[in-house]
Amino acid sequence: MVKAEILLLWIVVFGYVASFCLNLFAFLGRKTKVAAYAMNVMWLALAVHTACGVVRWINSGHPPVTDTYELNLTGMWFAVLIFVVFEKLGRLQWSIALVVTPIVILVLGYGYMSPSEVVPMGAAYRSPWLAIHVIFAWLSFGCYAVSTGAGLFLLLKEYLPGSKRMEKIPQPQVLDDIGYRFIAIGFINHGVMLASGAIWAKNLWGQYWSWDPLEIWSLIAFLFYAFYLHARAFLGWKMKRAAYLALFGLLVMAISFWAVQWFTPQIGRIHPGP
Repeated sequence: MVKAEILLLWIVVFGYVASFCLNLFAFLGRKTKVAAYAMNVMWLALAVHTACGVVRWINSGHPPVTDTYELNLTGMWFAVLIFVVFEKLGRLQWSIALVVTPIVILVLGYGYMSPSEVVPMGAAYRSPWLAIHVIFAWLSFGCYAVSTGAGLFLLLKEYLPGSKRMEKIPQPQVLDDIGYRFIAIGFINHGVMLASGAIWAKNLWGQYWSWDPLEIWSLIAFLFYAFYLHARAFLGWKMKRAAYLALFGLLVMAISFWAVQWFTPQIGRIHPGP
């Protein structure tokens, strides 16, 4: 990792931390004007995040998608982009950043602690299906992270109905709808991720599915969110039940994206993404 990239990465982390602190101050002090500054800081941090990814791309000679550090760097760029764009469009409220931003900071930190030496892109990675697989994987994660934030604040609204700090937070019905919509979008992206990964595997190894731990957990996560959508549509699981499912779903995704590789490190050398 070159010095410019290290400097940019630390600026990115500092920017997201600063944005989180401003959002927290706005939430605790009920100062929505401060939240506007927090979002501006997040946009600036995203711009530097973009520059960091470009520097890595130029330095390595390939898209930053070949190891845990690069995947986390790229993935959290997508997660932040999803949030700030939808917040700008008025589809999300700034308060959800209080959940999304810590997730981004933690994942970037984990990526930084992983091996980050520049390595040539292997032949297995030189496939258009790699880009499709990784992009849709992180789009799904970003959507699920937003739904987690909506679910958490829904539960806070339900259990703290008289709290003045929750006055500016959208009503539970609105948060429930946000969580549902983003899980539905994430589920579609998740399906594209699995399909593109299967096609890529077929081109590499001659079979669409090999039932290794990473593939199994990716399928488990997909089926979990399929159950979420089924439970909403046919079992009437909305509001608090749906919020708890959204929170648990992010844990399932974390296992699929990271924990499997902790216990089976050879997986990371075979599969570049979730």
